[in-house]
Order: sequence, then structure tokens, then C-alpha cells
Amino acid sequence: MSLTTRTTLLLLLLLPAGAIAQAQAPAAPAAPPSDEVMQMRQKMRAACSADVQKFCAQIERGKGMLRACLEQHQSELSEGCRAARAERAAAKAKGKS
Repeated sequence: MSLTTRTTLLLLLLLPAGAIAQAQAPAAPAAPPSDEVMQMRQKMRAACSADVQKFCAQIERGKGMLRACLEQHQSELSEGCRAARAERAAAKAKGKS
């Protein structure tokens, strides 16, 4: 077996182990949300709870799935939920600029 073939085989054997090690590396802890962010979330949850039950009850929480569901039903949402979502979006946009 040539040196190149052995090197290639060795790399193929080691690459999956490196990928697994990287995937298991702990993420840096996120900073806790500010009081303002927490209040905005609470306001949106209160305003949108009925809409979530009506349109998105079957949606698994996490990974943006609930947000995507609400966006899909944007035109059907209650006025209070639409207003709370718009207010939160404006606050996020303001914080990013």
C-alpha cells in the first residue's frame, strides 16, 4: 500500500471523529434577556395566546416553528396579536441599528 493511500485511509478514519468532537463542543452561554425584552415577550404571549391555540396548537415549539406559523397566518391574526408582533419587530429593528 502506498503512502498516499495510507494517508488517505487514515484521514477518512479520523474525519468523522473530529466532526463528532466539534459537534459536542459546548456553546458559550447566552446573555440573559433584558427586562425590556422579557416584558415585550410576555406582552406578545398574552396578546397572541388565543391565536396560537387557534392556528398553531399542533406546532412543536422551538427552532422558529411557532414564529413561522404565526407569519403564515398573519392576515388571520387578531388585531392585538398583530400589534404586539409589530411592536416587537420594531423594537428588534431599533436594537440592531
